[in-house]
Amino acid sequence: MMNRRNGVQQKMHCITLESLMPGKHFLRDLDRLVNFDFVYEKVETMYSRTGRPSVDPVVIIKMMLLGYLYGIDSERKLEQETQVNIAFRWFLGIDLDESVPDHSTFSQLRRRKFGGTNLFEEIFDEVVRICMDRNLITGKLLLTDSTHVRANARNDLYETVTVSEEPSAYIKRLNQQAVQEGLLPEGYEEKTSAKQKDVKISKTDPESGYMHRPGKPNGFHYLSHQTCDAEHGLITDVLVTPGNVNDRSVHSQRIQYQIDKFGFKTKAVCADKGYDSSEIDADMLKRGIQTYIPRQRACTDTDRFQTSDYCYDEATDTYRCPAGCILKGSRYNPRTGGKEYCSSELDCRNCQLRAKCISERSKKKLILRGYNASAYETQRKKNGTPEYYAALRLRQIWCEGNFSHQKAHHNLGRTRKRGLGRATEHCLLSATAFNLKRMVKLALGKPGFTFFVLECGFERLIWLAVAPTLADIERLSTAPYGLLT
Repeated sequence: MMNRRNGVQQKMHCITLESLMPGKHFLRDLDRLVNFDFVYEKVETMYSRTGRPSVDPVVIIKMMLLGYLYGIDSERKLEQETQVNIAFRWFLGIDLDESVPDHSTFSQLRRRKFGGTNLFEEIFDEVVRICMDRNLITGKLLLTDSTHVRANARNDLYETVTVSEEPSAYIKRLNQQAVQEGLLPEGYEEKTSAKQKDVKISKTDPESGYMHRPGKPNGFHYLSHQTCDAEHGLITDVLVTPGNVNDRSVHSQRIQYQIDKFGFKTKAVCADKGYDSSEIDADMLKRGIQTYIPRQRACTDTDRFQTSDYCYDEATDTYRCPAGCILKGSRYNPRTGGKEYCSSELDCRNCQLRAKCISERSKKKLILRGYNASAYETQRKKNGTPEYYAALRLRQIWCEGNFSHQKAHHNLGRTRKRGLGRATEHCLLSATAFNLKRMVKLALGKPGFTFFVLECGFERLIWLAVAPTLADIERLSTAPYGLLT
């Protein structure tokens, strides 16, 4: 028989927030595992010892994190959700008869107290250390990648500025070394390049950069450069740059930054082919770190010889082409930071392989050997090994998987804030929320994916796959592996 409730009478209830909070809830687990009282110490110098009592800074930080934990990218909406959400109130310690912080409180604190500080980076670092204490982060294999974050700027409101193409900091460093070794004359000074380029500057967010990359959306973006630990994919570093910054230019300093900060005993790093650079290989080799980075094709024409087809003889400092001709070193080029090797015009004129080597207009073959080419070749000897493929697989799963998850659930797709500092805060909070969520799952031993443990030369790498195929297993059959669930 159908029943209908009519005229339910209001009555007084004697209940507590604790009784309304579900016994099994993510926020209960998070509250038990992480004590956010460390925030008090970090913000102590930002508050006066006199005046009216402020809103509890721990409540503010935890409420911000709730927005990123649950994908709420609007602070107005976050205030409204906290007003009616029992779990949010319980986590923040705000009773049913108390009002929640107003959305304007966040913007005022961000402008007056938190602006220009490293507060959010320090909070992120503290979460990383908590994960390290639980043996969830080892730092032995670090995986790096970047993703675009849509800036809060219209793509059609910009001004075009013409700037000179200055040599990079890496080229300047190589030229200084070349002066010390006598490849360049004493007192050499960098020349101002005659080359110029047009740069688009946004009128609404000038600190963002116009990104124009193949396969990526054109427009004003920021780049979030993230490093993940290979053990469980937890994020260990976040750096935000304008969208037109090259990925490889910040890699080496960020790896060293993490090693100095957390004391990592890093043995290897892995990145995609966008990081294929002798600068990274040389810097990592000096620190005794192996790199697993795919080679970029120098020439996209498959009918032409690649640079790798020319054999370099270190004893004679010459190259030998596929036809057997010798290319001798001519001079050091300060613009490219490398030494040029040229063939004889007579050899190229009568060569049967000329069409596969040089163009019709060229008279001789020219090869540029980077200053740190030896370090590059040393690092690339590991390419094609089981460790190399396992590291690339981990990078694809952790880095790209983390970005996908953050954009879908932790507000990384775009930022409502403007300016590099605000964008950095946004990406740091997204990464912190991601780490907290994964840390809770790992600490409680909740069932996850299926793991393949691959024994490698330097460490036990965990190769993760949701549904591994027989082809995947056969490809890695050269190394022993076991199945973990």
